[in-house]
Amino acid sequence: MSRIDLALVEAFALVARSGSLTRAESLSGTSKATLSRQLTRLEELLGAQLLMRSPRSITPTEAGRAFLLRAEGLLDEVTGRLEAASTEIHELTTGVSGGLSLLSDTQFSTSFVCHVVKLFLESHPNVRCQLDVASGFHAPRVGDVDCYVCSEPPDAPNLVAKLLGRLNYGLYASPQYLSRHGVPSTPEDLARHQSIVMKEPSVERAQVLLVSGASSFAFRPEAAFETNDHWVMKTFCIDGLGIALLPAFFVRPEAEQGVLVPVLPAWQPEPRRIYCAYQRQRYMGQKLRAFVDLMARCVVDIDSYNYYVGSSAGRRRKAAARP
Repeated sequence: MSRIDLALVEAFALVARSGSLTRAESLSGTSKATLSRQLTRLEELLGAQLLMRSPRSITPTEAGRAFLLRAEGLLDEVTGRLEAASTEIHELTTGVSGGLSLLSDTQFSTSFVCHVVKLFLESHPNVRCQLDVASGFHAPRVGDVDCYVCSEPPDAPNLVAKLLGRLNYGLYASPQYLSRHGVPSTPEDLARHQSIVMKEPSVERAQVLLVSGASSFAFRPEAAFETNDHWVMKTFCIDGLGIALLPAFFVRPEAEQGVLVPVLPAWQPEPRRIYCAYQRQRYMGQKLRAFVDLMARCVVDIDSYNYYVGSSAGRRRKAAARP
């Protein structure tokens, strides 16, 4: 089979989608005569009739529908690669500039991603940045942003998940909660305590495996309070509503201030991963590569980036009681 010119495929897809040569001519600026010749040539090369022509419309044949499905995927990929190449050339010649769209899980948003964005913009002042929180109101889709910082990257076509590092997690509670309900001395004691948990996609809640040296203990927390937001989870914990499993970096300021205290500190789950997920073709740009590289360097010091300290319920009550 002779090599098929991409222009023939573009002409076929345009006519098949528009349904007429007149409409295709209006959309593309290419004459009907030229489009007709391109369609005929493509059918000759493929040895099959792709379109049924009538005075009023043009519709794909069975072979045409099959070819259109492949052709549109091919054209989308070619367009994406050309856009990526154009972006890379533009950035190489003009420097890092333009927009950078980011999506982040809640526990990484203000406590990590905001800090990395601050450092990035200090080095690249011509970049405009948009940061959205996943599962938030009007949050964009993963495929519509340059980069998604998450603990579990979605399974999507052409999505690359770069491992940035691993985070330590631990059990935490407020001093007020522990004074009322007692301090667990063994993992078995957790069954008698209230748990603040993240919502699970499955009906059955996953077990948490705690490890201490060579020993391990698996338990399935029963949710007294449930949420899909880590900031709400931490707030519930500060307010004394139960024990929560939280990233150590996320509660470091509260732990240092005594607003939250570790529970069973000798028993911890395995460190969890933090990823940066992005569309493969978008990574071709210098801007996104620079941002991802900066995140990979900054995640080593993630414990030092969270400055936002919650106040305990007890301290808030004392402050409210002052004249």
